[in-house]
Amino acid sequence: MTLLRTLSCAALLAFGGLAAASCVSEPDYSDTPEIAFKKIVVNRIVRPTGAFDTVSVTVSFKDGDGDLGLNNNETTFPYSQIDQNGQPNKYYNNYFFTPQVRNSDNTYTDLPLGNFNYNSRYPRLEPESQGSRKAPLKGELTFGQNFFQGSFAPGAVVRFKVQIVDRALHESNEVVTDPVTIR
Repeated sequence: MTLLRTLSCAALLAFGGLAAASCVSEPDYSDTPEIAFKKIVVNRIVRPTGAFDTVSVTVSFKDGDGDLGLNNNETTFPYSQIDQNGQPNKYYNNYFFTPQVRNSDNTYTDLPLGNFNYNSRYPRLEPESQGSRKAPLKGELTFGQNFFQGSFAPGAVVRFKVQIVDRALHESNEVVTDPVTIR
């Protein structure tokens, strides 16, 4: 009798677990990616050839259809380096990283870079098992950048604007990091 009761309880628990799992639905995120600033880390590297600071910024992300990231071979329109008008294509990159320098009045100004920028690409983030099926995606993305001596005045206080874009060219909100001092 005890064995029958134990098996009945086990079956009831298993059935309850399956029923609860079937009720769990996927999160309802927007198809436009959303990001939030998590942390910024600065490390000073000194080598015989010179000194530089490494800056790593971590943002959390959520995307409703999980179409984040680009493979290296994705270089045709709309991800080509040059757009259809022969101009540099913003969407060749999917990670936008803009340094801002603090002014004497405590306001921030984008670092003037001319034709140069710190924008980059991050790889596809969906699990391989997802295939072409759209599914919500949530996680963290860390981007690192080296700033060599002379990129900023010694002791400059800087922060960074960050934005990402998905493969459907939906642009996320823009976040601003905490300020850091570059040595």
